[in-house]
Amino acid sequence: MKMDPTFTRAENASVSEVTVEPVPESDGMGEMLTTAQTMHWYSSVIFGTIFVVVGLVGNSFSISIWGRKKMRSSTGTYLIAQAVADSGLLAFFFVTDSLVMICPSIKSLYAFGVFYSYIGYPIFFLFVILSIWITVGVTVDRYIQVCWISQSKAMCNYKKALTGIGIISLLCFIINTPHFNTYYPVHPNDRKPSESAYAYTEFGKGKGSQNYEFWVHCMILVLVPWVTIFTLNMLIIRKLQVNRQKLEKHRETTKTKSHNRENQITRILLTVTFTFLVNFELVDEAFAVAKLGIVINSSINFFLYCLTGRQFRKELAKQIGCMCVCRKGFLESTDSTSSSGFETSETGQTRF
Repeated sequence: MKMDPTFTRAENASVSEVTVEPVPESDGMGEMLTTAQTMHWYSSVIFGTIFVVVGLVGNSFSISIWGRKKMRSSTGTYLIAQAVADSGLLAFFFVTDSLVMICPSIKSLYAFGVFYSYIGYPIFFLFVILSIWITVGVTVDRYIQVCWISQSKAMCNYKKALTGIGIISLLCFIINTPHFNTYYPVHPNDRKPSESAYAYTEFGKGKGSQNYEFWVHCMILVLVPWVTIFTLNMLIIRKLQVNRQKLEKHRETTKTKSHNRENQITRILLTVTFTFLVNFELVDEAFAVAKLGIVINSSINFFLYCLTGRQFRKELAKQIGCMCVCRKGFLESTDSTSSSGFETSETGQTRF
């Protein structure tokens, strides 16, 4: 995957500071900039908003399904954490990116400047890092269960999964701390009313931020997970092929049901992680498109679970069925309550 220092600086730039200014038609660079800004608007406002809504609904279902009794496992725990991180990423993307493009005047509000500088911008990237490294965590979990079967029971359980998620969250927060010092809110007295309410700090516009974005954020927090996930997936696939050959050779039929269930979960994880690898290949093309790729990756996991996991589809059907039954029961109870509220007396008067 190629890495370009210009991309890392673009990542560090505020989306709301991009304004469309008239440029001469003969200025090729100006035309390219206008085209990039137009693409940014469509990717943030149109496609971004659609994927945010779809993703939040899908992640809500994913959390509910993986939390059901039949689906509980160390892998399911990681996937719940993944859905939570993805939901946070989508919510903060909408507030810090889509909303600013929809209503540009919001960037001049001092309250938004404080929010963007200390919460919106850094927390968005915290969720990005969390989403990436939880994907690594769930890949490692599945690798242990497939390739280290004898140690899997001791290493892959609910408590170990929570511990792993906690360690990942803490490390991601520590590594992401420079983003909390990238912007600062600008008081209305220190700027024009139409200007942005936040600006770069000395660190944010200096070489320190550029080095952090390239060497730490891109090389370590993106490239290393990419290589790790790809390598572990190849090892998992190889192990599955070996196991399949052994089963075909010995014609073993014992524990078929549990074996098939494990294969389903492995297939789900391979689909999700390979999709992650493809989406993050967009990073070196354009940051606006790369951000949309991150949003897409955080919004489609639910559909990948449905596509590749039969047990997941069964539990989803049960969940939807329960919701429909509860809704029907609620409507019936409401109707019966409202009808019993009126009683007609023998004199023809209605009393409550």
